[in-house]
Amino acid sequence: MYEPPQEKVDLVKLESNVGLHGILNRAKGCLDCLDDDYSDSKVELESLQSRLVAGQFRLAVLGQFKRGKSTLLNALLGDNLLPTDILPVTAIPTYISAAEKIDVQVSFDTDIEPVQFPMTPDQSLGDFLAEYVTEVGNPNNQRQVKQVDIGHPAEILRQGIVLIDTPGIGSTHKHNTEVAYQVLPQCDAALFLVSPDPPITEIELDYLKEIHQRLPRTFFLLNKVDFLDEKEKSTSLRFLADQLAPLYDGAPLVLPISARKGLNARLTGDIDGWKNSGMQQVEQNLIDFFAREKQQILQDSLKRRTCDQLNSINMQLQLSLSALMLPEEELKQRIGQFRQSLPDVEREKQAAEDVLSGDLKRVVGRLNTEVETVRVRAKEKIMGQLENYVQSIADTEEMERLVRETLAYEIPVFFAPAMRKVADIVRAEATELLTLHQQRGNRLIEQVRKIAAELFDIPYHAPSVGRSYTMFEVSDWSNDLFISDMDPLGQRISRKFLTQKYRRKRTVNRLREEGHKLLSQNVEQINWSLRRGLDENYRQFGAELTDQLEKTITATRKAMEVALQRSESQVHETASREIKLQQALGQLQEILKEVEQ
Repeated sequence: MYEPPQEKVDLVKLESNVGLHGILNRAKGCLDCLDDDYSDSKVELESLQSRLVAGQFRLAVLGQFKRGKSTLLNALLGDNLLPTDILPVTAIPTYISAAEKIDVQVSFDTDIEPVQFPMTPDQSLGDFLAEYVTEVGNPNNQRQVKQVDIGHPAEILRQGIVLIDTPGIGSTHKHNTEVAYQVLPQCDAALFLVSPDPPITEIELDYLKEIHQRLPRTFFLLNKVDFLDEKEKSTSLRFLADQLAPLYDGAPLVLPISARKGLNARLTGDIDGWKNSGMQQVEQNLIDFFAREKQQILQDSLKRRTCDQLNSINMQLQLSLSALMLPEEELKQRIGQFRQSLPDVEREKQAAEDVLSGDLKRVVGRLNTEVETVRVRAKEKIMGQLENYVQSIADTEEMERLVRETLAYEIPVFFAPAMRKVADIVRAEATELLTLHQQRGNRLIEQVRKIAAELFDIPYHAPSVGRSYTMFEVSDWSNDLFISDMDPLGQRISRKFLTQKYRRKRTVNRLREEGHKLLSQNVEQINWSLRRGLDENYRQFGAELTDQLEKTITATRKAMEVALQRSESQVHETASREIKLQQALGQLQEILKEVEQ
């Protein structure tokens, strides 16, 4: 990857980083004399230090799926680089940094070696990326791609900026939403993209609450304004400002843009088109922000993360030291007490699972109620029109034609918004209940840590930020609504063999039966799709809670049992290790005081 040339101003920036750089060096030095139990902590500190030295500022493009995030990035880069629109992007974050020429590397969660873009005439860059970052090429991330790193010569990247393309929240692929939340701790600021189709949603507002807590600066863009007239654009901007005002103690600036037109203008060298698309203003605002605030925000961001990491190491050191200093018999006794506390934890876990099961039943009950409401409304609206034709039209062919046309038109018009409305209601209720359950789960996990802290007389430090629940998402339903051929025999054939009275009676009964059948099928489609999504989300949530709790118990028990193993089989080394732990703990606590000032 390309490293920007060092100028005189960089010396000033380096001076501002000396304090934190030195703190990270000293923290790593504290752990040098300890064993592999702290290797993961050292890796985290080294990662923070690497970012500090590189001065890389990570600017993420965030938002709901299909808002135009990849198109916006392509416009900023002046290159049709990232796959857009046609292929849904999978849960793979893409990091774009400065390079002399385009360079792409795909990294994996497995031992597979990273893959480089071959730069051959046989395959375009877009086709190469599509194999790894789209649902078509890599469904559900079956290739186990960790991330994609792209080097690019765009001018905006040469200030030490890394642009991050993230999966959209709220899509039919739940893993996309999860990764969109997981990438937030890696970001320093964000471009948040919305569009009028539809206006900002409850899912996006919940996501913004999380962003607001984690990131010091967010820029807001209203995309796709080229599809609006001036009145519609003003209305959309006012609506968006009203929705954002409660989160930000006043309406933040929202820039109207057309990323699509901006990209076309950059590709064709159309200066006026670039300005008229709104992208020129976005670019200028970013350049001004980088010049004024980038370094301070990066410094503050890395300082907070350093503090969190040092607190985590501090607690681990205290537990290890306390366990090591206890006489063998007393250590065995406290390990026994910890084990005796686990059945109580297990009972509380079972109670939490029972509450989760009850919550699922309540949401399913709400789903059933809403589905029945849709069923009643569908009968009133659609079957009412069908009855008007049946009662008023004598000619069976004309009746057949009008009923078919009405059902073909009214079913999608009625059921598409009905599906969205029921999904929004169910999503809101499920998310509220699961958020409460996550809080109960967090308290249960913290209970295990408190027990260990009390047993070993360690000050307890609650985590600064608890794990957040990544909102319930419903599975997608088919857009192919049930529309059938109304008369298999055909009116013209039946006219030859049946009397007019019998033919009309038969047609009326069949149309009524078919109409009720179509409504029932579409209603059940809503019910089945949402119920499937609920079952899957609640099942996965319960499994994740169990996994979190087991990991906490295992890690806590391991710290105790490692100390016991040393006291039993390596008595002569215990005193030496105790001294090392005390020295590391004392040095680390001094460093923590310095960071927290």
